[in-house]
Order: sequence, then structure tokens, then C-alpha cells
Amino acid sequence: MSVELFDAELVIARLSAEVTDFKQIGGSADFITAMKGGVVQPPAAFVVPLSERALPNELATEAVSQRDNATFGVIFAVQNIRDSRGREAHVQLRALRIAVMNALLGWTPDGAVYDVFTFAPSGGRLLAFEDQVLWWQDDFVTALYLRTI
Repeated sequence: MSVELFDAELVIARLSAEVTDFKQIGGSADFITAMKGGVVQPPAAFVVPLSERALPNELATEAVSQRDNATFGVIFAVQNIRDSRGREAHVQLRALRIAVMNALLGWTPDGAVYDVFTFAPSGGRLLAFEDQVLWWQDDFVTALYLRTI
């Protein structure tokens, strides 16, 4: 039996290799630290697993084959202290979002059991704009198969 679950480290490695404009790329723990007043070096990205939803077992035996839809967020932190309106932060955010989408959309990790990565129906949203840092989250989805055969 070999079961695979979503691995955010694969996405972090992909973004580190493909999007060179980030000064910091991390995971859930790094994001929590940054939001609690820890060090954040904008522009930054954090990969955070959001949910997994399995479909019913496709087999009528004791074996298991289930599609597991995994949703994860890429949280952006951008900053431009020279612009009090935040316009430059939005320009930078747009460029980074495009770079991340180019790196992730249609991608399947080598040798993994993932479906291609797509932009999730939940899309993207503003999380906060505080202390001159704009926080934005884009959601992506992929699927894996949980199999015991």
C-alpha cells in the first residue's frame, strides 16, 4: 500500500525555481510567524494547504481508490513604502500573481501522482493591507488518488 497526500514542499520548490522575484518563500509556519509580527521580507509568498475533499471509493471491494481534491493557497506579501496609496504594491502584486500562475497552472510535479494544477473556483482575495504590506491569497487545486491496490 502506498498513499500520497498533498505536499506543499513541492509547490515551494517550484516557486523557488520559477519565480525569482520573491525575497522569501515559505510554508504555513512561516506565514503564521509573519502574521504574528515576525519577519517578512516582501515580496514574499507562502504556500498553505487549505482543504482536502475525497470522493467516494470507486471500488466495490475492500481495496480503495479515491480521488482526493487538494486546495492550497499561495499568499503574497508585497510592499511599497514610497507610495501612500498602494498603487505600486498592486502593480507588483499583479506581476507576481502572473508569474506564479505561469509556474503552477497546468503543472504536474515530476514522478508524482498529481493531476495538473489549476486555479481554484474560490479564486483570489485581499486578506489585509496593514503596516504598508498588502496580503493577497490565490487558491489552486489539484487531485491525487488514494489507492490501496
